[in-house]
Amino acid sequence: MGELKKWKLNESVTGVIEVMLEELITRKHKLEKLEKAKTWWSLLVMFCLAVFLFFGYEHFMKGSTYGANFLSILFENQLLLLLIVVLAIGLSQVRYFEKKAKKAEKEFDALREEFIDRSSELWDGDEDWTNRQNVFTMMEKEFEINLFYK
Repeated sequence: MGELKKWKLNESVTGVIEVMLEELITRKHKLEKLEKAKTWWSLLVMFCLAVFLFFGYEHFMKGSTYGANFLSILFENQLLLLLIVVLAIGLSQVRYFEKKAKKAEKEFDALREEFIDRSSELWDGDEDWTNRQNVFTMMEKEFEINLFYK
């Protein structure tokens, strides 16, 4: 309940609402963290690929390479071999973080949609609906979590 405590929510916001809002914030942060990691790994892969293509082009164009000579030059140069290993690790990490980000996004969207569906149960009266509007606006403004529609 750390991030919601600094916002003085009204008394109409019950414990269930606070727990759900806090969980939404937590899942949103987790999703953003995974997407950021995926972006950094993608940038590393693109950089390694560019360096690999540059050095590979320079190295292979010095002599005409065909067939087995291509593999011997590839394994002879340690920098190209290292770039291949880093590229393979980077690609596997991008794939890993993409799967994790998709899973986190599904979990976040499922909780957000459940919260939207249950909002009529959580806020009953007219005064509660005014407070609901304030809470939803605060969530969208501060945490970029849209609770107005699915």
